[in-house]
Parts: sequence; C-alpha cells; structure tokens
Amino acid sequence: MTALLTTIAMLVGLISVPPVADVEYRYYESGSHIVELQEWLGNVQVDGVYGPKTRKAHMKSLGSKEMAYHRWYGGGRMGEPERLDVLVREYFLPEHQPWAIRVAMCESSTQPWHTSNYAVSPALAVGVFQHLSKYWDSRSTAAGWAGYSPYDMRANTATAAYLFYNSGDHHWNPSRSCWGKAILQ
Repeated sequence: MTALLTTIAMLVGLISVPPVADVEYRYYESGSHIVELQEWLGNVQVDGVYGPKTRKAHMKSLGSKEMAYHRWYGGGRMGEPERLDVLVREYFLPEHQPWAIRVAMCESSTQPWHTSNYAVSPALAVGVFQHLSKYWDSRSTAAGWAGYSPYDMRANTATAAYLFYNSGDHHWNPSRSCWGKAILQ
C-alpha cells in the first residue's frame, strides 16, 4: 500500500524526487552519485555500487520498475508501440523467426503481440531477449544501438539478431531446454 501511495503522490507532485533518483543506472555502476542515491534511499549499506539491492530499493522508491521506465522514457518511443512479432520479422530471416519468438517467450515470457518487456532475471539479464547487463553496452554498440536502453524493444531485438547472426544461439543456452535445438533445423 505504501508503494501505491508513494506512486500517486509522485504523480500528483506531492513528493519530489531528487535528480539523482530520477535517472536509470547500469548495474554495478559506481561513484559518488550512487552514494548520494543510496543515502536518499536509506539503504543500510552505502557502498557507491548500483547492485541488485540498490536497484530494488530504487525501483520501489519510484513506485515500480514500470513506473520508473514510464517516468524516464515516457512509455517508450514516440508513435505506435512496436510488437515483438513485427520487430522479429524486421531483424530475423524468415527461417529464424519462429526460433526468435520462442526464445523471447522462454527468456522473458514475452508474447508476439507484446510491445514492452521490463523483465530482469536474477542473473541481471534484462529485456525481451534477456541480455546480460554487463555486456549490454558493448554488444548494443556493436549492433549499432549505442546509448539505447535494453528495455527498448527494437534495440533489444536488433541486438539479439546481431548476436545470433554473428556468433550463434549459445547466448541463450540457459533456456535451451525450453526453446529446443530442433526449431533451428
């Protein structure tokens, strides 16, 4: 109930959020700005590292991760939301599209008609294709999506296609029992 009241209060402007809390941080980002955030959050451990506990408290302070992303990104790109199946058709060859749809479902429970996904796994994999946070910057940059959030469905899908076509399906081995080898044959 407290999170709901906090969210409502933030939406109507009764509670102000300091600039340090109104920013999306990368996992394991560190610095004095993270110390400031942790102090504002009232975390027991103030170590200057944006780890899972800090992230959880940060998202809770903003109401929820969905509310945080809406706040930071205005609900996504301008214009109509893009469905996963449309993005998969754009970035994957026809023979690989069923595999991509299945991997997204296995990795993050994303369905073909979904237009967003804010999933974060215990391993700190994020978004529709569950890219590991620690590799997102380098892989998204290599795929031509530098600076985009892993929660951006287009950037996440395009980066997944880049990884798939440049180094194979092993990036999704943890969910292989779900999507299966046979789908690519």
